[in-house]
Amino acid sequence: MPKFVQVEHSKCLFLSNDFSITSNQKPSKYLELALNRYSKYISSLTTLSIKVHQNLPPSKNTLTIDCSSSNSGEDTYPTLGEDESYILNITETGSYLSGPTLTGLIRGLSTFVQLIERDTSSHKNYIPCVNIVDRPRFPWRGLSLDVSRHWMPVNVVERTLNAMELGKLNVLHLHLSDDQGFRVESIEHNLLHDRKDFFTQKDIRHLVEFAKQRRIRIVPEFDIPGHTTSWFVGYPELATEPRPHQVEIRWGVLKPTMDPTKDSTYEFLDSFFREMTALFPDEYFHIGGDEVEGSQWMQSLAINTFINKHRLGDKNGLQAYFNKRIQKMLRKYNKKLIGWEEILDEFRENLAIDKDAIIQSWKSRKSLANAIEKGYKGLLSTGYYLDHLQPATYHYRIDPILNDELWLFNEEQLSHVLGGEACMWNEYASQDTVDSRLWPRILAIAERFWSPSSINNPDFLYERLFRMSHLLDKMNTGVIHFSSYKLKLEKLLANTDKKKDLLHPFIILADVCEPYGFEQRSQSNKYTALVPLTTFTDALQPESELVWKLENLPFNDKMFRDIFQRWSLNDIRLRELFDDVEIANSKRLWGQDIGQLSKNLATIGKIGLQVLNYGAKRILHPNANDSMNSWPISQWMGYHNQMLYQLENQVNEVRLAAVRPVRRLLNSIKIFT
Repeated sequence: MPKFVQVEHSKCLFLSNDFSITSNQKPSKYLELALNRYSKYISSLTTLSIKVHQNLPPSKNTLTIDCSSSNSGEDTYPTLGEDESYILNITETGSYLSGPTLTGLIRGLSTFVQLIERDTSSHKNYIPCVNIVDRPRFPWRGLSLDVSRHWMPVNVVERTLNAMELGKLNVLHLHLSDDQGFRVESIEHNLLHDRKDFFTQKDIRHLVEFAKQRRIRIVPEFDIPGHTTSWFVGYPELATEPRPHQVEIRWGVLKPTMDPTKDSTYEFLDSFFREMTALFPDEYFHIGGDEVEGSQWMQSLAINTFINKHRLGDKNGLQAYFNKRIQKMLRKYNKKLIGWEEILDEFRENLAIDKDAIIQSWKSRKSLANAIEKGYKGLLSTGYYLDHLQPATYHYRIDPILNDELWLFNEEQLSHVLGGEACMWNEYASQDTVDSRLWPRILAIAERFWSPSSINNPDFLYERLFRMSHLLDKMNTGVIHFSSYKLKLEKLLANTDKKKDLLHPFIILADVCEPYGFEQRSQSNKYTALVPLTTFTDALQPESELVWKLENLPFNDKMFRDIFQRWSLNDIRLRELFDDVEIANSKRLWGQDIGQLSKNLATIGKIGLQVLNYGAKRILHPNANDSMNSWPISQWMGYHNQMLYQLENQVNEVRLAAVRPVRRLLNSIKIFT
């Protein structure tokens, strides 16, 4: 939502085939690319042929771009804190977009394309007449994308950047190395990177340019001194225990750690940073610094001697010593350091890193407050972990600056809260599934970073969130969270002869299921980096749009009976899937117990019908002789609520979301005593 928006109700601008985008001056190279990009987006949405011209007179069929002030420093690399404001005015006689920078104009184009509506009766495309004056609340609005645990190739990053632009996110933080993979080609140290799945230096230059055109900064992260097993495969001499290492296929807090006491470690890192900082033009460089297990340090006589000699105290002091040397090294290459919150675990005056570092808080809000209090700039990631597959409303409630925290800091300190980053860790996501884990839920976080804190209505959020999700698909951004959904489900139906008949009821089941995230999947202990993520739960959308619609229907809507009837009979339609002679092979393919889910959905449908029957006829059970008919209504409701809870959570890694609208109807029954 914009900072200020004034809607002229009942007035709108209709789009026709002769609608054009025009600039009042010759646009810069990047603005010209943006105008062409957005003309294609509008064409995809409306099926109209939208042209880009220069110096057309204003009319009702033009969006006029005022780029007179945005040719200065026209195509420079985006910077932290640059002006991203814009003014967009849609009238019945024409549309006007102005902004002081290229970035502001691109943010305004993103808003323009989201305003397009389609009249359901006339099928005409229109935009409501509005006046918008907009600017972001926070200057750092990021996504941290893990490409190490599961490889994410160039095309995945490209489509992610396309969608980020439309969501007004402006930082892509690439987590490029971890125990499970080192993903950037190093020419200087050519044994570093993965032999198969990695970005060449040409790829990196391409992605930096691709992001720059969309006014998105790319911040690289090479995690040190922990999470470094992949470094030691080619260069074991960097390790505290310099023995042969292999790239890990499991994840967690592992023991292998760089040796921060040897000058040779810093000599290696210096040449590595010289090479990598030349690839990434952003002024910030992320060194990780999280989850340093430290036991190998404390078991080493040489390292303990070093700690005592330099009066470092313990492993935290040793890491602080390491961080200070790395910060000085990066400064030599005109880079400022970012690290996860652990880099402030030791704050003695002689060991504290300099104040131009940014601290990224991921474990607690307290660490953000601690960093700000100590004079550092901070980013919030606590509560923005997308891989946990929490609902969008969970993330939406979390703000980098909560109202009840305002009294803690003065105005200058509050300005040190730069914003935040959503984090997509990919232990349980692949290049084929990551889109559905990102979109559309990250847009709730993007709004929290952009819009006023007073914009916080969850119902209004979902109404726009699912609409935006469809827009990302219709605009041909490349995002595949919708387009690959049915294909992934179809691949789970092994019997090609029955696939055509079974796909529809299979989709009915999948449409009301939601995947559980990191916690439940990690508990199974069956996943490694080598296990393909192609199961039923991998195919699912994190939040069911159908269930959301049902949860928001009026209680007396006739659609409930049709839906519940369909659910109650769906297991019969799928029965031959579970009676197949090849069922053992199918179960291995599915990964989760789809047969039980199907039975449970049928039961939920029947409970839903019973609830509707009680509302219409005050009947507790359709069989007049059933003893349930003599139960008090409170007992009947309690019994069914308990059943719904069991049905919702019975199958590992999958939540049967169909329970929610039935529970809502059940709990709406008034008990008169």
